[in-house]
Amino acid sequence: MAEGILFNIAQRIIESLGSQTLKEASLFCGVTDELHKLESTVSTIQAVLLDAEEQQVVNHEVRHWLEKLKDIVYDMMTRDKMAKKVRIFFSKSNQLVYDLKMGHEIKAIRQKLDAISSDRKFHLEERNVEIGVKSMKRDDSHSFVLEAEVIGRKDDKKKIIDILLSDSETTLAQFIFNDQAIKKYFQLKMWVCVSDIFDVQKIVEQILESITNKKQEVSAMETLASRIRKEIEGKKYLLVLDDVWNEDSEKWDKLKTILMGGARGNRILVTTRSEMVANITGIVEHPYFLGGLNEEDSWSLFKQMAFRDGEEAGNSTLVTIGKEILKKCLGVPLAIRTIGRTLSYLQNSETEWLLFKNNKLSKIKEKDILPTLKLSYDQLPSHLKQCFAYCSLFPKDYMINKPLLVNLWIAQGFVKLSDEDECLEDVGHEYFMDLYWRSFFQEARMDGLGNIIYFKMHDLMHDLAVSVARSLITIVDNDKKIIIEKTRHVSIVDDKYFSSGVSTSFSKATRIRTFLTPYKLQHISESACDKLFSSCEKLRALDLHGTWVGHDRKSIKNLKLLRYLDLSGNSNIKKLPNSITKLQNLHTLVLFDCVSLEELPRELEKLINLRHLVIDNCEVLSHMPCGLGKLTNLQTLSSFVIHSVASTSKHIGGLGELNQLNNLRGTLKVIGMRGEKDVALDYKAANLKEKHLLQALYLQWRKEDKGDEMLALESFQLHPNLKKLYIEYYACVRFPISLSLLTNLVTFELWRCKKLEYLPRLSQLPSLQRLYLKELDSLQYISNWGDQSSDFLSSSSSSSAITPFLPSLDEIQLLRCHNLKGWWRKRKHPSLPLFLLHLSKLDISSCPMLTSLPMFPNLEMLELSKASWKPVQQTMMMTNVAALQNLSGTTTTLPSSSSTLVTFSCTPLSKLKHLHLEDIEDLETLSEEGFQNLTSLQYLFIKNCPRLKFLSQGIKYLTALQELELHSCFELCDLGDWEGLKNLLFLTFSDLPMLVFLPSGLQHVTTLQDLKISNCVNLMDIPEWIGNWTSLVKLTISGCYSLKSLPEVMHRLTSLKILKFANCPNVLPSCERETG
Repeated sequence: MAEGILFNIAQRIIESLGSQTLKEASLFCGVTDELHKLESTVSTIQAVLLDAEEQQVVNHEVRHWLEKLKDIVYDMMTRDKMAKKVRIFFSKSNQLVYDLKMGHEIKAIRQKLDAISSDRKFHLEERNVEIGVKSMKRDDSHSFVLEAEVIGRKDDKKKIIDILLSDSETTLAQFIFNDQAIKKYFQLKMWVCVSDIFDVQKIVEQILESITNKKQEVSAMETLASRIRKEIEGKKYLLVLDDVWNEDSEKWDKLKTILMGGARGNRILVTTRSEMVANITGIVEHPYFLGGLNEEDSWSLFKQMAFRDGEEAGNSTLVTIGKEILKKCLGVPLAIRTIGRTLSYLQNSETEWLLFKNNKLSKIKEKDILPTLKLSYDQLPSHLKQCFAYCSLFPKDYMINKPLLVNLWIAQGFVKLSDEDECLEDVGHEYFMDLYWRSFFQEARMDGLGNIIYFKMHDLMHDLAVSVARSLITIVDNDKKIIIEKTRHVSIVDDKYFSSGVSTSFSKATRIRTFLTPYKLQHISESACDKLFSSCEKLRALDLHGTWVGHDRKSIKNLKLLRYLDLSGNSNIKKLPNSITKLQNLHTLVLFDCVSLEELPRELEKLINLRHLVIDNCEVLSHMPCGLGKLTNLQTLSSFVIHSVASTSKHIGGLGELNQLNNLRGTLKVIGMRGEKDVALDYKAANLKEKHLLQALYLQWRKEDKGDEMLALESFQLHPNLKKLYIEYYACVRFPISLSLLTNLVTFELWRCKKLEYLPRLSQLPSLQRLYLKELDSLQYISNWGDQSSDFLSSSSSSSAITPFLPSLDEIQLLRCHNLKGWWRKRKHPSLPLFLLHLSKLDISSCPMLTSLPMFPNLEMLELSKASWKPVQQTMMMTNVAALQNLSGTTTTLPSSSSTLVTFSCTPLSKLKHLHLEDIEDLETLSEEGFQNLTSLQYLFIKNCPRLKFLSQGIKYLTALQELELHSCFELCDLGDWEGLKNLLFLTFSDLPMLVFLPSGLQHVTTLQDLKISNCVNLMDIPEWIGNWTSLVKLTISGCYSLKSLPEVMHRLTSLKILKFANCPNVLPSCERETG
């Protein structure tokens, strides 16, 4: 990590020393010679930094030399006295160059660096430019592998072969390369281990050598290209490029040009650990991502590596320990092989294996466990190395907040701009995506707009990060309680160990730049906080979320270099200390969930470098400070609170504060809006039309407001780039027409708009994917505009194509709209089927008046509660023939091609996977005709449907059903025919008083793994045929008072692991008597 920082700092120093401004200033002060000498020294050191980074892994002297250099550079960058010297290098102004003592200061710095430079006696290679691919030596791969050595990849092999043979990692590639089907299909097979350096000429030579089995003597590229074209002409070939790291698209294009020719059906198989490479190649039509091995295959591979002759030891304790160790590998073959091979050298000793598991696994030498992962790290440019190593501050398996991480990188100076027009956050995002594509990060979770918000690191990647970070980062937990002097970044994972010893060590570790608390601290004292503030004045990032002690920590003003401050989740903060406005380097201030915070500092405008102000869920915050609008660098302003009463106070800021904040991005919540006419100009002054980077806008009116909200909303003049709009407590009958101009809107949510009767014309929102309507008491119809038929199914002017209503709509939620009757108020062509072609999720709750629904042929999830079953039933019963007949009988002028659209109705709900029905009072039966179409249904939940008596015989058509739950249906007596449920895994019967016997068709459901029966008070018998359930793993029966015994065939349930009984008074005695 340090080496990446050193290389970047050295580059910045050299660039600054060469600037014209500094040259002119140095002439004025007479220090030109000293500056030239300093530049020469820094250049000399920088030239060998990259080589030193690689050699330090095996050379402790080089590592020690880097440590000394790191100390000096950090001191230059952090100490108050050195801050002036650093500004000499980085400031564009010449405010300090007039200091008569400058020559002495520069000379002192140079002498320290000269001493480091002269101490460099390790024959380090000079390398002034970073290259994307390092020249680290690694073993070449080859095309041969024994089939017995490849475990758990048969399915992967088959899928990739299917890709290769259709008109469609190293060990697996070898496995595929030698497959008989591949040999028969391809006339030529070529294998090239590309590895670190992507040299097109060398690759061409290797391809020719693979074809001819002769080493190529010709060095001219044109000759080689001619030969390879001759060899492949008219032939169907397979070329494997193994272990590729190249991300230069021009080189890929050059190689592809040479490989043009051959017969139809040629294939190039690329193996890489970088998703970016897979994307850049352009030759991979079918990228295939290998997952981890399953538990069985992982153990098979582990046995081969760890036990003699690949067989389990007779010692069961050793097997238990081995399986616990195996969990750490998470199915990664590399880790399994490495750890297994290490254990094999411990001679199957219980003591040694246990010691390894408990003490050595996380500390194993780098060359033994992380060589291949380290290779991936070595490919990174220095700026990404330091960003990756910094992530070791977070605990393993921690869900890391991505925007938070980028802001931490920026606070540490890791993010470097190559163009003055670039934005730090954008470049930081590119850094993150680069690491994510290279698989250093995983499990990304996105918000509704496609932005990555959270992610994780694989445990092995975390180990690698810890390994490369070394002493720069200290994680305080149950293993480590002391912070050493060299520590630069601290993470308090378990604050039970944040003892006096740790806080005392702050007085020595004065160079700390990060203090992070991934979890909320409980035991930090006020004195420890003061010690932190007074001793660690070099802090760039301070995280005290949920940990702020005392009400006025004035000592925080000592942290003059602080750029990131997180005080979120501190419920005891009512006011921030005014001293916080002294932190003029602060760029991120996080106050999320400070529920008692009443106001922000009045002089907040002094934080001139502030870029992110996060103040969500500050429920009692009354207003924004006057002068906020001067913070024109703000990128994030998560909430803007309008004072409850119009005020002329010089301390209370109005919406006009937003006028110049045109760099705002992400989400903005405007809370406390009013509708008085005299504030309309204030809303217009917010200048939202210029905020083109905003993605989401939340507008919340005051509950008691009775003004002209529509005038206020019209005055806002929203930018058409907006993707999400949330409106709450809006008290008008309709919206302004301007809302229909938000053509990029993806999510539209309305909540508690009690008077609203008319929605905007949704058909003019072509990008809309999610529509949430909640507690709209006056809304009766979703569409009220003109000819509703054209809203839902419209033809183009050419009459050659049909455009469905809301073509992008994917999800609808209707919640507590008690007077909602239907989608359309009046239709000109009532016989024309109405479609929501892309809708996949529909949630209707507490809408008892809803009597009609459009067609949704691609619906995958339907949740219905406290609503009528009739509109759903009508949809299920719609047939293609009926729809066509209706269409043919209408007088509409729609084009003849309309019939192609209505064919979607031939199998309504055929793609439905999830059906949840609850509190449906008019549901009496599930018709067989409707069930016939539910061939994709995997989950069915029915609860509290008081009139439901029959499931119908149609349940046999649910061939894809995996989980079925029936709860509190007190009249349900006929469960239908279950014989067709060939994939059912989980079954629950709860509170079914009419259930006396289990459905006989269940005896054929041999896939069942989990059966729960509870409070079925009249169930009398568990039949003998349950012996057919050889897959049953768990059986739970409770509250079945009429059940007398268990069948004698229970012993045939060979997979049963969990058997639970409760409140079955007649069953337990029979079991004790061994009669059942």
